[in-house]
Amino acid sequence: MQKNILIICSVFALCFVNSANAIKCYQCKSITDAGCASDMIDPNSRIRVVDCDTVPKPNSMDSYMPVTKCNRVVTSDKAGTIVSRDCHFQVIGSDPNVCTVSHSRKVDSCHTCTGDLCNSTSSAGRFMAFGLTAIIALVSMLLAF
Repeated sequence: MQKNILIICSVFALCFVNSANAIKCYQCKSITDAGCASDMIDPNSRIRVVDCDTVPKPNSMDSYMPVTKCNRVVTSDKAGTIVSRDCHFQVIGSDPNVCTVSHSRKVDSCHTCTGDLCNSTSSAGRFMAFGLTAIIALVSMLLAF
C-alpha cells in the first residue's frame, strides 16, 4: 500500500518539476497566426517553438533576468485585441508574473508559466490538467484499498 502511495506522489510531484536547461516556449502573435489566439495550441500546428536562451532580448537587456518562464499576453487598443505567446522577460526587481510590452497597447491579461511549451493553453487549461492529475491520483489510491 505504501509503495502505491509513494509511486502516486512521485508521479504527481513530477508534474511540477522544472528542468534546469533552457526553457522552450511557443512564440506567435494572433495578427500573423490565427492559431495563436486559440485557448489551446495544436501540437501539430506550425506555430514556432523557440529556445528562450537564443531569443534576442529587449534593448535594455541588463534590466532583464534569465528567462525561466513562458507567457501568454492579451493586449488591446482601438485597433483590436492581440494574443501573443513568447518567452517571459522579467524586469529585475519587478513582480515575476507581470507582463510588460514595448508598445502603447493595454495589457488585458498576462499568464506566466514554467516548463517547456507551457504557454500552449490559457491558465484555466493548466489548472484543469493539474486538477485532473490530482483526481487520477486520488482514484488510484482509493482503488488500491
